[in-house]
Amino acid sequence: MYISKLQLRDFRNYEYLELPLENEIYIFTGENAQGKTNLLEAAALLSTGKSHRTSRDRDMIRINQPFARVKASSMQTDGEHTVDVVLSRGEKKRVLLNGLPISRIGDMIGQIKSVMFSPEDLDIIKAGPSQRRRFMDLDRCQMRKSYFYALNTYNHVLEQRNHLLKLITAQESADTMFVWDEKLSEAAEPVMAERKRFIERLSPLCEHFHYELSGGRETLRAVYEPSVEGEHGKLREKLLNALKQNLERDIRNKATGVGPHKDDIAFKIGDKDLRWFGSQGQQRTAALALKLAQLELMKEELGEYPVLLLDDVLSELDEGRKQYLLTRMKEKQTFVTSCDDTAFLKTDGEVYRMDGGVLSKA
Repeated sequence: MYISKLQLRDFRNYEYLELPLENEIYIFTGENAQGKTNLLEAAALLSTGKSHRTSRDRDMIRINQPFARVKASSMQTDGEHTVDVVLSRGEKKRVLLNGLPISRIGDMIGQIKSVMFSPEDLDIIKAGPSQRRRFMDLDRCQMRKSYFYALNTYNHVLEQRNHLLKLITAQESADTMFVWDEKLSEAAEPVMAERKRFIERLSPLCEHFHYELSGGRETLRAVYEPSVEGEHGKLREKLLNALKQNLERDIRNKATGVGPHKDDIAFKIGDKDLRWFGSQGQQRTAALALKLAQLELMKEELGEYPVLLLDDVLSELDEGRKQYLLTRMKEKQTFVTSCDDTAFLKTDGEVYRMDGGVLSKA
């Protein structure tokens, strides 16, 4: 899978850009705040339907312009496909697949599959659990449309249950909440089951890459930590019981206290949890191993590599890890941003210079 052409219109600081893409590796260099990351953001938007930097579509529209457009052509095993996303101020984003409008954003997610690695991904290891849930969700939504719709259903039911918790009193709670407990536990089961499968397959790959990155000194495990434990087929019953047992607490807190929205992942070296006890170097190495594992797992599931997006990560790595990452760029389309173009002198990549949203061959 690779992107054969990328077009931007009034996206961030780009007035217009049309970039044919025929090689494997593309390096975008330049000073800070020139638009390098914006280019990768556009590619990620075409994969997930979301920006990794903002939740507001209007933030991606060029100043004083009514809309922005991001379009890409991609070559896949079944031929060429196009994805076209139009962002408007005050309106929902519009999406066209192969020139035809679609009504559901889920139909576009995963049409162009990608893995993004940026310095902010260190937060997956060391920040709060919401970052780790977001990591699971973005990956699984790209790879499993059924997961995207299951997650949307769960979030909708959760919102309804939380709304009801703000209105009811303890006396009238039991009969009213039973139907929402049933709906929530039913919606949660496929989400939790897929997350569990994902982390179980990801963990051995994390271990492999971390072992190589650390020179064989350490091994990394990823452990799924659901808010409710249970085997597939019994998760629904376990969660339903937990919801009933915690109902009084939920009423006091006006929020649901168990479910996939409370899940987490632990990253461990031996018995040491890197969230709390890892050094910054260990956390950086774990983040890199995690992203390489994600890339490899996508390849196993797809039969081909997704597009790799590396946003200014080389500046965060020592020389050994930098060279290791550069060797992993082979056999896949890779977009790299960097303030230092000397790091790529030994690669076969096509180098561009970015200056104020204007791209030129270096």
